[in-house]
Formats: sequence, C-alpha cells, structure tokens
Amino acid sequence: MSFCLIIATFSLSAQIENEIRSYVDSSEIIIRNGRRYLEKNLMDGNFSKATEVYNFLADKTENKIYLAFSYDEDLGLNLLLKNFSDLSNKAINYSQYFPKYTHNPEINLYPAIQEQLVKQEKEVSSAIAQSGLSDEDKDLLYIFLYLVVADKADDMYYSQMKEFHKKYPQTKYFDFINNYLPRVRARTSSAYGFGVSGVFPTGKLGEGFKSNVSFNLCWDFNIGKVYSSLYMQAGALKVKTPFSVNNSVQTITFDEDENFTYLDAGVLIGYFAVRNEHIHVAPFGAIMGTSLTSNMYDNPDDEKYELDIINSFTVGLGLKTEIKLFDYEMQNFYGNGYSQKSYVSLKFEGGYNVIAKTEFDEFDGDVAYVRATLMWGFGSF
Repeated sequence: MSFCLIIATFSLSAQIENEIRSYVDSSEIIIRNGRRYLEKNLMDGNFSKATEVYNFLADKTENKIYLAFSYDEDLGLNLLLKNFSDLSNKAINYSQYFPKYTHNPEINLYPAIQEQLVKQEKEVSSAIAQSGLSDEDKDLLYIFLYLVVADKADDMYYSQMKEFHKKYPQTKYFDFINNYLPRVRARTSSAYGFGVSGVFPTGKLGEGFKSNVSFNLCWDFNIGKVYSSLYMQAGALKVKTPFSVNNSVQTITFDEDENFTYLDAGVLIGYFAVRNEHIHVAPFGAIMGTSLTSNMYDNPDDEKYELDIINSFTVGLGLKTEIKLFDYEMQNFYGNGYSQKSYVSLKFEGGYNVIAKTEFDEFDGDVAYVRATLMWGFGSF
C-alpha cells in the first residue's frame, strides 16, 4: 500500500513539473520583447514610437498583478514622453501606485531613460512650462527633472526642495516627497585649519606686554545654520615694561623683550548670518582657558617655579568670515566609486576675550585678536 502511494505521489509530481515546463505566458513574452523594443526606440531617439510602445505595454498590464515597468521607469518615461498629468497623478497617489510596481532585473530601462532626459532637458523643461498644470505641479516636475538629470541629490536639489516646502507647506505631494524623493538634509561640513593670529593685550596687561603674532589650529563643525569650532592659539608675548615679582622662592626681574608663553584654547559657538556657496559670515561666542607663563627654566623639574601672569577662565565674542577658494570631488577609496565633496577656504576671525582673573592686579586686562586660517573641509561649504 505504501509503495503504491509513493508511486502515485511521484507520478503527480512529475506531471506538475511537466505542466510547469510546458506553460507559456504569452503576456510575459510580449512584455519582455516590448521592453527591449522600447529601449531600442529610446536609444534611437524615436520618441513617437516609444510612446506607442509604452502605451501598449501599460494598457496590456493595467489589470494584471504585475505591471510592465518599475515605478522609477514609469515616472521617468512619463517625464521623457511628456505625459506630465500621468506623472503628477502617480506622484500624488504614491501610496496607491507604488506597491503595484515590480522590478524587471533582466532589462533595466532607467539608464536609457536617464540618458535621453539629459539630452532632452531643455525641451522637457520648456514643455513643462507650456503645460496646463498648476504651479505646484510644475515646480515639482522641475525638481524631479533636475534630480534625474543630475543623478544625485546635491546642494541645488536641497535648495529647490527647501523652497518648495516654503511655497507649498501643505503639499499634495507629501507622501511622494517623504517616501520616494531624497530627504532634505542639513548642510553639514567639517574642516581642519592652521594659520596665524595677532594677539593684542589691553588695559594694564597691554601696558606690561607687547602685541605679537602666534599660530593657531582649529577643527570646525558646520551644521545648517550653526557654526562651532574647537581651537587653540599659542605663541609668545614679550615684556614691554620691565618688572620684578616674588615667586615665593626669590625676587625675579623680567627685562624688556623677555618671552612669556601665551596659550588659549576652547570652543566657539556661533550662528551663520550668511552661508552660501562662496562666503560664510557668523558672529560667535567663545569659552576657553587662557594662560600667560614665564620661560625662565630649561629643566622640566623647575617648571613649578615659573611665574603665571594669567591662568584663567575666559569668555569672548567675535566674528568670522570665511571665503571658499575652490572645491573638488575627493575619491573615497573605502567606497564603491563613491566620492566626497571637499573644499579649501580662507577664514578670518576677529574678537575680544574677557579674562576672568589675572594673578597680579598690576596686569589686569583682556585680549583682542585677529586670525587668518587656511581651511581644508569635507562636505558642503
């Protein structure tokens, strides 16, 4: 009995296999051949014939469980073939249409569509302008056309999308924008810099020490409208007026032009009043530590005897202006052909730092400064 059951099961399995092998879906053959023919006409620039083929395939699969095109292809074809109303409808009703689309891995039409849109950009843009669509529809189509032609979401795309959101805060394309188009991201960058600083003591501190040039290092972070920087500037301030002090061990006299080591380091936080592709302007506040120390001893063990004029918490205000010199695409060798935007710029800063406390009342004062820094940045300037 068991043997007969095994034989029957085997026979049924073989029958099903033969039925599957012999089954031919004529619609599938038509769609596959039609897609190839459509691709040929696109590459030949025969858009009249391409429109006929597109309409035929779209009608053929209208009531099927699968469609002739992927969502990307369908939107691109409607744009290229100037079926703007259909494109607008499928974008507005993204949630309704998108789940029905399938991807055909055998023949990808999108590269051919994108290539032709690059060539036909001006003509398509002119056709959008002359269409009877609403301003909102036209603006969305302009953005979509730019995105397809650029083949990436760049600063221009983000700028266009921000303007679109301002103009149409309750847009009917909400689902399409949020779920399909690249999200608008904050303009971000990080940059390293080194340069020179002019340090100008004020008040009694300025009477005791001369202004001088120092060097500075910084690491900037720019996120949207927020400017921040970790920085350090260091150098020497020379004695202007000779003076004598007691350092608890002995009385020391400092002659004119003797060097004191000057150092301040901290964080800057500001807000971009101007941030575009060419120039930055940002007022900022500063929190840091400042020190001004003598250089009397060569032996590190004797450093404890050095004289501190300043060893204090400091706050300040300033203004930065940064000018982009040039930018370029830098290849990321850890990615797969991925490149990263980089730039070189020149940053100018000026400010005034208020020193909370000096070690000697005779040197009460603050510090003004100017800085010029060469910056190497990564991201969007």
